[in-house]
Amino acid sequence: MGMAINQKYESGFIAQVDASQRGEVVSIEFPLERINKVINILPSRYTLLTGATGSGKTSLMDFGWILGPWSTMQKLDLDIHWEVNYFSLERKAMFKHAKWVSWMIYRDNADILLSSDQILGWENGPLNSEGYKLVRSYDDEMPRLLEHVRIYDGKVSGKTIKRVIKKRALDLGTFFKSDEIGVIMDDQLVYIERFEDKGLTEIVNKIESPYIELEWEGKKFKLYQEDHRYFPKHPRTFVFFAIDGINLLGDKDVLDDISMALSDARDLFGFSPIVVSQQNRAMGDISRMKTHGADLSPQIEDAFKSSQMGFDCDLMIGLFDAYTYKAWDKDGKYGGYCINPLGSESTPSMLTPGGINRFRSAHILKNTFGPKGMKFGMKFLGECNHFETLPYPDDIFMENIYSDIRKGI
Repeated sequence: MGMAINQKYESGFIAQVDASQRGEVVSIEFPLERINKVINILPSRYTLLTGATGSGKTSLMDFGWILGPWSTMQKLDLDIHWEVNYFSLERKAMFKHAKWVSWMIYRDNADILLSSDQILGWENGPLNSEGYKLVRSYDDEMPRLLEHVRIYDGKVSGKTIKRVIKKRALDLGTFFKSDEIGVIMDDQLVYIERFEDKGLTEIVNKIESPYIELEWEGKKFKLYQEDHRYFPKHPRTFVFFAIDGINLLGDKDVLDDISMALSDARDLFGFSPIVVSQQNRAMGDISRMKTHGADLSPQIEDAFKSSQMGFDCDLMIGLFDAYTYKAWDKDGKYGGYCINPLGSESTPSMLTPGGINRFRSAHILKNTFGPKGMKFGMKFLGECNHFETLPYPDDIFMENIYSDIRKGI
């Protein structure tokens, strides 16, 4: 019997430091300037996106965690395993495909806004031949993207999500877990080792603790009772579980249970959930006004139905459409940006001549691994799923933004 080095310290923290020293820790830069100084895309991160209907939260998830990273990886040719398990509870896969092709067209042709509705023939009649050629020019890239993204649409339950998490974990690595009796490997029903058969103990936190020493692919490790270790096949593995419209899955108890399952996926396997949640209360709710006064910006308690999601997540971002909620000041500005024109057509504004509102703000409500409380103005092109961080309000380059918006872009 001996004195043990703290197992969680050694197998968790020190193992991560060793992986960092070997260059095995890779992050993907978040595709929005300035915001990428606050957050980056890493394994083992639970992100919650919340906002009112029409704020663009689904578009931000698609842009920030799928389309932007995809383009980055094509340029850098990173040696990583990257996959997205996308539960689209509000839209069919066909609509997501149209949105993503629309974004690729804008990415490569900044003067062309071909919306998903136009692509699918739901706006302005049949797609013309030029538009058709543009869409079909991505017949190579879209299938390559979809090799990494599996979309689950239609009827999905919390049990389905849990089942997919478990399957992907076992497909992508090897999992050892223990109870009070012994160690089980993956989802087998038979113990591979029993504590009583080994008779090994160490003093952990002044308590005599049974343990079993194991080896996997040349790595020796110990498991104590009620313990676990996961060994991914690829050292640089990014596995995302994107859930769009989690509120459709059930009541508070159901959402709390799913959130805890997503937390387990993060903590046990290093997976990264990204959850889109409807805002909890109306912006004009009396109790909200009592708590926050005239400030209608997103708050951490805004996650719909489930406070558990706000508790479990590492990063919470609230999206706000200040124009819809008339949150401008006496000069027609929100956060210094002109969102309500108060003069001639030449007055700077985030509204297009056709009345489309291009302004959104992103609020960092919670950030376990960095600063919070920050707010960023963004230009949002809902037609093609695109965001870009705005220059600071007094920056001369804002004139270029206002000029483009006057042109309808």
